[in-house]
Amino acid sequence: MYVSRKHKKHRSFFSFLRRIGGAIFLLCLCVSSPAFAQKKIDNLRKESAKAKKEIEQNAKLLRQTEASKNATIEQLNLLNLQIVRRHEYMNLLNNEMQELEREIAKASLKIASLEQQYGQLQVDYKQALFTLYKQRSQYDQLIFVFSAENYNQAFNRMKYLQYYSDYIHNRAAQIQQLHDSIVQQKTRQQDFLTQKKVLLGVQKNESQKLENDKTQQDQVVQKLTVQQQKLQKDIEAKRALAKKLDKQIEDLIKEELRRAEEKRKAEAKKAEEARKKAEEEARQKAVAEGKPAPAPAKPAAPAANVNAMSPQDALISKNFVENKGRMPWPTAQGAITQRFGTHKHPTLGYDVESNGVEFTVPKGSKARAIFDGEVTRVVMIPGKNTIVIIKHGAYFSVYDNLINVSVSNGQKVTAKQELGTVFSDPDTGTSVMQLQIWKELEKLNPEPWITK
Repeated sequence: MYVSRKHKKHRSFFSFLRRIGGAIFLLCLCVSSPAFAQKKIDNLRKESAKAKKEIEQNAKLLRQTEASKNATIEQLNLLNLQIVRRHEYMNLLNNEMQELEREIAKASLKIASLEQQYGQLQVDYKQALFTLYKQRSQYDQLIFVFSAENYNQAFNRMKYLQYYSDYIHNRAAQIQQLHDSIVQQKTRQQDFLTQKKVLLGVQKNESQKLENDKTQQDQVVQKLTVQQQKLQKDIEAKRALAKKLDKQIEDLIKEELRRAEEKRKAEAKKAEEARKKAEEEARQKAVAEGKPAPAPAKPAAPAANVNAMSPQDALISKNFVENKGRMPWPTAQGAITQRFGTHKHPTLGYDVESNGVEFTVPKGSKARAIFDGEVTRVVMIPGKNTIVIIKHGAYFSVYDNLINVSVSNGQKVTAKQELGTVFSDPDTGTSVMQLQIWKELEKLNPEPWITK
């Protein structure tokens, strides 16, 4: 069958309209919203900022030891902690660097994909303009519609013509939008490259500081090795002092438990006497009225636990346990330089025994209560200055090495209330306080009880 040139041209136009639908779909994919990859990088930076702040605080504590001519274990403990924190900080920086490199690579791939689609859309748009030029007369458009084989095809061709007209008007704006998206991706990539450059400088600086810390650590270890005999004597003296302190704390807690038990028994005895008196008065009244005497009530069963708590102490204990992991530090600033339990010293290798957690704090720092309670003992102990013991129901918190204590026996205190000043050793330049937590006579690790 003969097909005119005009019909061939319209069929070509019809097939082109089908193809530009695919181009529109590609454009919609190109201008889709970008993922929020920056959020993960921002979270890493928050962690890095926190780690950097801890390093700066620890550096201040180390500077306080510089006045001491002799190397000390306290100084070495601070250096060990500083090196650990420096490693943690550098790990966070490495993680951030990996995220930046991933985002730079993703941006490169996306730019390449967008530019390819942008080029194809420009070709399609030019072809559409050329086709529009050829179909510019209304007569040609009518021929295209009326040359349809049936009514449905004619209707669809009319819709395509309308769609094509809208496409021509909107396509330039959409291509511009895609161009803007390419520019945005390139700007984002350049921003990541700039961040990477800055981060490389920070990593280099931190690596140098880490090497300086390790050099200083080696120097302190060498000095302590030279002073081995003195060091051994100091270690033995500290162990003896720690055992003496622990024994005194244990005796004080035993005494407090004994007094609490005596008070409980006295109250129980008083209650029993009151019960018997009430029964006797009821019996005498019944006899006087000629009535049968009431049956005596059964006496209260003795407590199964010799250290049974009063209802008030039980409530305080319950509140103390419920706040595990949320209690404040015993000082506003500082660093944990010795942990609970028996372990090897990380650099000197000797056995460390600790019934609490040691905090090295800035000079002049105030010790503060970790929870509401009642001060049961304020005691001077040679070598440990003043210790304060606070009762929290069945639990006790102990704070040592204090001066200028501002609380007294029997005083009620609240969480974060100041107890006294942490003593600053003029020989070492350090201010160290130990926190202990006991459940009656059981020693507990304080670290899980306080905030991280």
